[in-house]
Amino acid sequence: MPKSLQQVNSKAWDVPVMGSLAIVLLIAGWFLPTVKLSKFIFGSDEYSIWQSVTGMWQSGDYILSLIIFFFSMIFPAAKLGVLGWVWLRPMPEDTRDKTLKWVETLGKWSMLDVFVVAVMVVLVKAKALLDAAPMYGIYVFAAAIVLSMIVSWRVNTLAKTE
Repeated sequence: MPKSLQQVNSKAWDVPVMGSLAIVLLIAGWFLPTVKLSKFIFGSDEYSIWQSVTGMWQSGDYILSLIIFFFSMIFPAAKLGVLGWVWLRPMPEDTRDKTLKWVETLGKWSMLDVFVVAVMVVLVKAKALLDAAPMYGIYVFAAAIVLSMIVSWRVNTLAKTE
């Protein structure tokens, strides 16, 4: 009968700790301010990833809203969910290997959403009427993505040494 990676590597406490922390940081990163837009004379506004997605949707930018929603919210959450499933669920080695290969292949796109926010800041700055500055939410979000990449690497490493 197959065992889960967690059963085989019961002393690898770092995987569930880092995975849990990545989930907390990811959710916080969605709702904390990621960018501050300062208008020439008229004050400033701060936007989170969630506010950006809903704001784009409400203004009719459906495609861009869905792209940001998928790459910034659905994909990272699904990746962490699949890693947790692989860690906790007993499964045949070939199934686990195929699943982890899929996660690894898609994981190469993990920093795309952080890059999108960075490009948005640069583009807004280029339009002299607004000034854009990254806020602490983007750093929390980036930390979640990096941590999920580390968890993915660690789970892959433990799966190969089993």
